[in-house]
Amino acid sequence: MKKTRFAPLALAICAVVALGARAAAHPPAETAPLFLSEYGKIHDALASDRTDGVVAAASKLESTARAMLGHADTAEKPLYEAVATAAGQMKGGDIAALRAPMKELSVAVDAFLRAAGTKGWQLYFCPMADGYWIQTAEGVRNPYYGKSMLKCGDKVPGVAKG
Repeated sequence: MKKTRFAPLALAICAVVALGARAAAHPPAETAPLFLSEYGKIHDALASDRTDGVVAAASKLESTARAMLGHADTAEKPLYEAVATAAGQMKGGDIAALRAPMKELSVAVDAFLRAAGTKGWQLYFCPMADGYWIQTAEGVRNPYYGKSMLKCGDKVPGVAKG
């Protein structure tokens, strides 16, 4: 069953639009690839049922986002704050404890990447987890269930970022 719920994604998009449409409101282009890379490390580990590297990557996301808050304009600050807050929830524990904040982190990073105009990623949705995630590679790799349901999920139409 391919039932997709777009409420969290719609909220993220509305937040980006509400933050202002002026060109200067885009997050720095050099920050977005770092966010995508660190998020990718988290995704890859969780999709492979591993925890190694997750806390370190989340910590780097959080510290970078917090450092950028001092340089961000009014429209950018909520984007950085959302990434920092979500990444800050990944403090350790078992794999379930690390997967739980993945939903919020995915929505925050998605909004950031869209606002920055970043290319090279795709948004996916898992109806079983009721959560989104971002991938840079083709083929479904679900971070919420790992090997037990690795292929559960679908690309979100119209969000391909070549």
